[in-house]
Amino acid sequence: MRRYTFRRLIWAGPLATAAATLADLIYFLVSRASGEEYLLPLDTNGSQLTPMPLLVPVLGALIVGALASLFFGVLLRYAREPVTVFLSVAITALILSFGGPFGIPAAALATKLLLSGMNLLTALILTGGILLFSRDKGPHPQRK
Repeated sequence: MRRYTFRRLIWAGPLATAAATLADLIYFLVSRASGEEYLLPLDTNGSQLTPMPLLVPVLGALIVGALASLFFGVLLRYAREPVTVFLSVAITALILSFGGPFGIPAAALATKLLLSGMNLLTALILTGGILLFSRDKGPHPQRK
């Protein structure tokens, strides 16, 4: 069984967050250059649609990355099986995150699907990066 350390998480969390943010930024810019306008309602009744600002996916990935890193750090300290709990919560959060794009009134289906794809990309990079890079590279204890 591999060990995960808080010392490595200090580097893994920001690294995974930066990678997810960069991937979201590239995804957003490429899909926008391909013709997606990301028109979203600004008011409560959804009558006025405006393009989503670039800051939204960037801040979204930064906030989710910080929360995921902090959560895994707490799990490393207090949970018996931190990886199992982390993966369970990450998968649940990913499933729930699809409700955001699909709950946007008056947005086009393509916009909802692309935003859901962005959520999936962020989740995969953050979860994989945090778990991959926070593993201890030293000798692993044998189970009895």
